[in-house]
Amino acid sequence: MQKQNSRVGTVLRYTGSTALAFVLVLIFRRVIHVNVTTVALSFLVLVLIVATRWRLVHSVYLSILCTLLYNFFFLPPVGTLTITDPQNWVTLSVFLGTSVLVSQLSESERKQRELSERRRGEVERLYEFSQQLLMHEDLRDLARTTPSIAAKVFSLRAVALYVAGQDAAYYSDPGSELIPAIGLKQVAQSAEPGVREIDGAFVLPLMFGMQSAGALAAANGMYSHEMYEAIGGLVAIALERAAALERTSHMEATREGERLRSALLDSVTHELRTPLTAIRAAATTLIGHPTLPEAERNEMYAVVDEESLRLDRLIGEAVEMAQLDSAGLQVRPRPENVRDLIDMVLQEEHARLRGRKVEAHVPESLPRVPMDQELVRRVLRHLIENALKYSPAKSPVEITAEAVGERLLVHIADHGAGIDQSEQPFIFDKFFRGSNQRDRVEGSGMGLAIAKAILTAHGGGIEVKSERGSGAVFTFWLPLSGSA
Repeated sequence: MQKQNSRVGTVLRYTGSTALAFVLVLIFRRVIHVNVTTVALSFLVLVLIVATRWRLVHSVYLSILCTLLYNFFFLPPVGTLTITDPQNWVTLSVFLGTSVLVSQLSESERKQRELSERRRGEVERLYEFSQQLLMHEDLRDLARTTPSIAAKVFSLRAVALYVAGQDAAYYSDPGSELIPAIGLKQVAQSAEPGVREIDGAFVLPLMFGMQSAGALAAANGMYSHEMYEAIGGLVAIALERAAALERTSHMEATREGERLRSALLDSVTHELRTPLTAIRAAATTLIGHPTLPEAERNEMYAVVDEESLRLDRLIGEAVEMAQLDSAGLQVRPRPENVRDLIDMVLQEEHARLRGRKVEAHVPESLPRVPMDQELVRRVLRHLIENALKYSPAKSPVEITAEAVGERLLVHIADHGAGIDQSEQPFIFDKFFRGSNQRDRVEGSGMGLAIAKAILTAHGGGIEVKSERGSGAVFTFWLPLSGSA
């Protein structure tokens, strides 16, 4: 069908150019009478127009036809193909030569234009290909999807990719191996640059510097070897980039682990020693002084009890943080009343409040919010304890809640010393404690990190606003819908 359409188009072009030439003859013979120079220039313009639109063979055919028509209808003796005046032979030869030259120049320009358009299309496809490769940072995911991306972007029947680092081959069409993995591996190991043809497919090693990252094979492509090398270069760069990101990620994880380990050891040595020392001192006093007065014995018992609770809380927070890091959170949301939850937490923290005034402003009209009650209770407990620790003993703590848009906002404000602007971006990091409070206030620095992890798992978040000397306001939010 395509060949038949091509033949019909060729016939139409020859017919059309012939008709245009005879139309010009008719105009100059019947309508407008001009000199032979004007006729020659008009024929040249017609040849030029045909040369710019169609191929060289059509314009050369039209040049010869116009030469014959020019001779027959306009050069004396008119009506014959003979020429008596030698000057007319020169005119006819110049006209024919000029027509053919114009046709060749126009054909050359047309081919150059087509080449430029093809190159522009190739560059656009290479750019699109590189952009899609940059969207994948995981090495395995990149290797798995690259053949399909290449086949789609460059309109290739099939693409195969062998990754040396994984010793695995990936195909755009799983039903067609194109080239077996062992063949691709041999090409990658040979590391001989350049495109070669194997079983009807274009194959090349993916060279990155002096090392081979793998091999690429493509079938049924109408591109030059340079184009395939450009595609292979982009794939090699993308694979090396993903591998470098993977190595960097592992290094960052190792460094983060070392940092957390150091912070944990610092927290253990600083925080756990204090209650242990107090417990040991009280026990030593009780053992060494069996006749100690009842009041002093009760005081020692109270120290042991209080410091044991403190030790238990520190260990509990460490275990809780480890659970959040290792397995993630299992959130089981149910519609809960926020006011009831806040009252529950305040009741649990009654002993720790020690008469501190807590002002809770929670409208009864607030809707029920989907949440995991146990987890959000931990968030409230950590934030209330944080407000109690970092504010004066007689200052109030304020808790307010409101519905704004599609979120529930809960604000917990204290009247303490506040948080430095330089420390606020790190306040929710694990084991982070303010430089001015590190030695004056007990704590492990894990409470806010735990609260943030819980809220993030709910689809919510937390932030802090504070100025030095004017206290701090912690605000956390939860989505009112159950889509989190």
